[in-house]
Amino acid sequence: MASVNNYMTNIPTGATTKANSEQTSKATGKSTLDMEDFFKLFAAQLQNQDMTNPMDTSEFMNQMIMMSTIQSITDITNVSLISYAASLVGKDVTVGQVGSGGKITEVYGTVTATGMYSGEQVVFVDGKSYKLSSIMAVGKLPEINSSEPTSSGANDNTGNGTGANSE
Repeated sequence: MASVNNYMTNIPTGATTKANSEQTSKATGKSTLDMEDFFKLFAAQLQNQDMTNPMDTSEFMNQMIMMSTIQSITDITNVSLISYAASLVGKDVTVGQVGSGGKITEVYGTVTATGMYSGEQVVFVDGKSYKLSSIMAVGKLPEINSSEPTSSGANDNTGNGTGANSE
């Protein structure tokens, strides 16, 4: 491997990402539950249930099905995002960047690649990476011409206001 693109060297591999997310979750606490957390809660429910009034097995199944459904929806969403990002390769996009003072600047360029960075889908536009969520438009946004007058009430069109021509 003769050369490595500088902007690709910072993207962690799957093993690094998992290790980083585990360190982050231990340090800051997680804000979401995964299947492992669900099974821990499930085991705690079984250990701490009242033996004179045990939990219904159908309730366990409902909880398992619910968690499995949520996991499946999450997986489908991730695959959809990856597919969408891949479909943008070679297309021109307008990306919005929030600068100092909250002013949005538009960057127009061609998507050259996509990838994952810190668990988030990114696109590379002309050698720089941007979050997929920062894409404002596929293509170039039209210029806003502030010198054009807004509707002034004067109208050159003849008609009766119904959309039909009056002849």
